[in-house]
Amino acid sequence: MKLITQILHKYREPLGDDYQAYHHHAQRVYQYAITLLLQRESKKLAICAAFHDLDIWTNGSMDYLPGSSTLALSYLQKSDIDLVPEEVSFIIKNHHKLRRIKGNIEAEAFRKADLIDLTAGRIRFNIPLSLIQESEKQFPRSGFTNMILGKTMKHAIKNPLNPFPMVRW
Repeated sequence: MKLITQILHKYREPLGDDYQAYHHHAQRVYQYAITLLLQRESKKLAICAAFHDLDIWTNGSMDYLPGSSTLALSYLQKSDIDLVPEEVSFIIKNHHKLRRIKGNIEAEAFRKADLIDLTAGRIRFNIPLSLIQESEKQFPRSGFTNMILGKTMKHAIKNPLNPFPMVRW
């Protein structure tokens, strides 16, 4: 979606060499989420996709959910997009929940979409493998999974008492 590209273009500098990998990750997550919801498009989910992990690069933190949410809320305040900020924040802050998100189908679809992409389609939640392959052809992985797992493991080694601050129950 163009909106994801427009948003992330403003963060090229902090993303640095990881720009393409993150941009493609955001695009794939968005595609999987709207597919799970049987929608054609969603500005809300596009904004969530653009910002959901972004604080890793803007703040250099693996406890990035609050910061990523703050970045999205700041964007919404400055834009003319009429969305409920709390809904965007909820989706971003809960996209790493280990358990199903009850009562919010968009947040649950986004959670699943991110997991589909993180596992490179090994977990699919009924998304056809052909769609995953098509999405990865359009938006190649560019080493995203290895890059993000490397950052996560480096944090876990340095912070053994709080190895995975982004994971929620």
